[in-house]
This record gives sequence, C-alpha cells and structure tokens, in this order.
Amino acid sequence: MNIRFKNATDIDIDKVFELNKKLVEKYETNLNLDFKKIFIWIRNKIEKNIENYQCIYFEDIKVGYYYLHDEEGKLELDDFFIFDEFQGKGIGTKVLNHIDLIAKEKNKDIFLYVFINNQGAINLYRRNGYKVVKNIADSRYIMSKEVCDY
Repeated sequence: MNIRFKNATDIDIDKVFELNKKLVEKYETNLNLDFKKIFIWIRNKIEKNIENYQCIYFEDIKVGYYYLHDEEGKLELDDFFIFDEFQGKGIGTKVLNHIDLIAKEKNKDIFLYVFINNQGAINLYRRNGYKVVKNIADSRYIMSKEVCDY
C-alpha cells in the first residue's frame, strides 16, 4: 500500500475546517456549548498551524489529514481525518504506524482526543494500541499510547 505525506498549505484550510465542523456537529453531546465560539477557535487553530498539518495520499489521491504536535512533553495527534470514501481500507492503520515511528524517533508518547460516540475512530485507535485514559465532560475521551522506552 503506497501511502505518502505532503505538507498542507493554505488551500487545505477550508477542507480541514469543514471536516472538524462536521465532526463536532455529529458527535458533540453537550448542546449548551457556544458552537459559534468553538468554530472560530477551530478555524484560528487551523489557520495558525496549517503548515504543520500533513496531507495523506494513497496512490496519489489525497485521502485525509493529520496534525501532530508537541504538547506537554508528549505528541498530540490532532485533526486526524481519513475521508469517508477511503475508510476501511487500512489507510488509518498505516498512518498510525507512521506516527508511531515519528514518536519513537522523538522518544515521546502519543495522545489524542476522540468523541465518545465516534466508535469507528475509537475502534481504530484501540486496534493500534491506544487506551482510554480520561473521560472529558462525558463527550470525549483522551486516549494515549506509550511508544518510548524510558
């Protein structure tokens, strides 16, 4: 399976934002949140960091994105998306294996946030060694994976 990565650019901002917005609208269970404010925060985060996002290519077709960054001595896997039509083909597992290698090189463990109701993503992470370590406001989990040898 030929997976490769390329730095995202400003032309990817809208797509990454739409993927985030769709995810929040589908899975966020706390309807008392200020969604307008949340979407502004998400948009600003993407715009400020887009050069650190990676586009995921499968056989020369863009199939998703991820953003891996240092956070409190660990690596946070953020905004990991495989487009719907490419899910279930092993691409997500290949990307997680690639991220494991980066984490091992940097000698840092990995963590991520995932919506509790996003069972497809949770199953993918569990199959790849991630464990739930915290429940956030009954709408999200923090999952982590230890990859470094201390």
